[in-house]
Amino acid sequence: MSTVADFRPTPASAPPAQRLLKIGQLAARSGLTARNLRFYADAGVFGDLPRSPKGYRLFPPQAIQWVRILKASQAAGFTLDEIQELLRALRQDSAPCAHVRDALGGKLRVLEGRLAEIQLLVEILRITLGTPDGQSSDLGCNLMETLLNEAERLPALTELRA
Repeated sequence: MSTVADFRPTPASAPPAQRLLKIGQLAARSGLTARNLRFYADAGVFGDLPRSPKGYRLFPPQAIQWVRILKASQAAGFTLDEIQELLRALRQDSAPCAHVRDALGGKLRVLEGRLAEIQLLVEILRITLGTPDGQSSDLGCNLMETLLNEAERLPALTELRA
């Protein structure tokens, strides 16, 4: 399997599917701006890209798929570094599915953890808002007293007490 570094400019007579794309061409086909593509290329997301004799970045035709993967991965909550790893695996691994499966599973665990935290926060706020108004606490507001008591259940506060 060839890597990005193996791509070299092809003659103009080559079939269109074999030609490397300039950044403007990739922008037109992918929906990202040339500026965004430069940012991602400079960050190394697309790996090492060849350059034309005039110094223009050249993208293989697969870069259109890379941009689709980039957009989908960002929407799924992946960081730029994580996306770079995913794309590297797809470009270079002989069996990238294991790497992709691990990355997706790790992201799922992170998101499930966040979801549990958010569900706990929602529950705490509902309980707090169910508290009748009043000034029977030292804080001058029963709602704040309830919030402080309920917040003891939050992992972040539990970690601070440890």
